[in-house]
Amino acid sequence: MNNRLISCINILLFSALSLSASAGTPENGDPWVREYRQFLENKSSTINNKDGEPIKFFNGFSMGVSGGLGLFHGSLADYDMFAPLDDFDSYYNFAWRVYAAREIKWGLGAKLQFEKGELSGGRLPGKESLPVDFETKYNTLSGLVTFDLFNALFNKKKGLENHKFYAFAEVGIGVTFYRSFTTWRPVGTQQGEIRDFYGYTVQDDMPPTQRYLLKGRTSPEVALNFPVGFTAGYRINHKADITFSYTLNNTTTKQLDAWSREFNSNDKYSYFGVGVRYNFNREKEQYPKKKEKEPKEKKDKKWSLFGSKKDDVQPADVKLSEPIESRKSNKITDGADNNDNGDLEEIRMKMFELQLKLFEMQYLLNGGDKENTPKTPAPTK
Repeated sequence: MNNRLISCINILLFSALSLSASAGTPENGDPWVREYRQFLENKSSTINNKDGEPIKFFNGFSMGVSGGLGLFHGSLADYDMFAPLDDFDSYYNFAWRVYAAREIKWGLGAKLQFEKGELSGGRLPGKESLPVDFETKYNTLSGLVTFDLFNALFNKKKGLENHKFYAFAEVGIGVTFYRSFTTWRPVGTQQGEIRDFYGYTVQDDMPPTQRYLLKGRTSPEVALNFPVGFTAGYRINHKADITFSYTLNNTTTKQLDAWSREFNSNDKYSYFGVGVRYNFNREKEQYPKKKEKEPKEKKDKKWSLFGSKKDDVQPADVKLSEPIESRKSNKITDGADNNDNGDLEEIRMKMFELQLKLFEMQYLLNGGDKENTPKTPAPTK
């Protein structure tokens, strides 16, 4: 009997404890525990700002790709600045790049880009030498600092911070990996004979003359690069942009074209490219709104038939050099002169007197009596 009573008491106590524990869970009551757990979840997933809202990591972050042309500036360049378009295939070569950029603050940003392309050209280095051509393949990895030019030129108070056009000035440092070789232009020699090379292996390292034949590739040459340029763009929508880039790559080597002289300056090359850029977490509010057209006034049908508005219909100011032909013999006077008013009054009196005389003459012609009216006959009895 005592054992049954003890077991019943234990069951009741266990049930009471379980109910109290379930009542104390955050789902049923304690708001502090619920808020704390929500705080831990937010903290584990994102970093919060002062207002407790999560900071978006990709704000101001963008990625892009572009394709364009590479042009060499160095010892074997047969032009001053830009190669003539008549020899486009000889001097301009395809190049492309990919990059990732991030806007930081005050118009400043950072950019990491990779570029790959080819360079070619050649010229006659001296009167007593043969023409020399070169071919270069390069890969460039660089980091740049960007600056928003429009942010500096235009005042944000004018509402120009969200314009469709933008331009960034860029300067940085990078590393260029390249392989290059020069060839004697085939004038009495066999085509493909190499004069000098970097980043390649040849079949015979000690030929009787300077005429090598390529065998394969080896590790590329390395040179520092200091790119300077700009990127201009047009925002298609709040996510995508069309961009145009120009970069002058200043290398620290004279052998980018496999031709080196002590008196020559370091080699350079240009990149022209057109591409697209995708912007992460750029909201629609950051894209310039279309200018709203002013509402047109409703046209009055009565006046729209004449092709103008009612307010525009006004008498024309006509100035004549002389009176109209029909008015030359009868001049129009102002009528404000007192003499003219007196003449008109005199004319009216004369007309009135003439009318009275006409009535008198008519009365005298009728004999001074009214017309005899026929008498009605008396009725017969």
